[in-house]
Amino acid sequence: MKNIRFLLLALLLSVTSMLLKAQDEMTFEQMIPVRVMMPTNNEIKGDALTVLYNRLNQAVTLNGLGATTNDSRFLLVTSVTVLSKTVTTSIPPQHVAEVEVAVYFVDNVNKVILSQEIINKNGMADNDAAALAKAIKSIQARDHKLKKLITVGKKRAMEYYKAIDQNESTENGGDPDISWIFD
Repeated sequence: MKNIRFLLLALLLSVTSMLLKAQDEMTFEQMIPVRVMMPTNNEIKGDALTVLYNRLNQAVTLNGLGATTNDSRFLLVTSVTVLSKTVTTSIPPQHVAEVEVAVYFVDNVNKVILSQEIINKNGMADNDAAALAKAIKSIQARDHKLKKLITVGKKRAMEYYKAIDQNESTENGGDPDISWIFD
């Protein structure tokens, strides 16, 4: 019985070490760091934009592209637009908000949008701010549109990496200039 336990333990350790070694050998595709930029919108109050930022970070991480450095070449930039705010005629009245979240996967060095998706969401609550927050918070990290955006962006980023000179440097320090996206 001790021999069987010893053999099982040895087998488990060898399989675990092989899996850990396989994780250390990252492919070129897995090494593309993507930084998520904090969304901004003066009309939306509270922590809704922070929740959106965290969900986008989760989506990037789930697809193996997360970055912790501030000098990433590739960025995930969002633009939140409030499309409509209405009040229902029911009793008690409810506020309904519709938001459009445009997400861009960009190469900030060459100023190129590699991929983009638009996600429309609705939210209903007792007041305008809560309805907007509910609409934004309904975007999930595993949303199929986000996965498609990141997959297409990753593919195009790999093509860019293969086609351009990798010696180009990015601006260090501070936030990158992303105003060109919305021009």
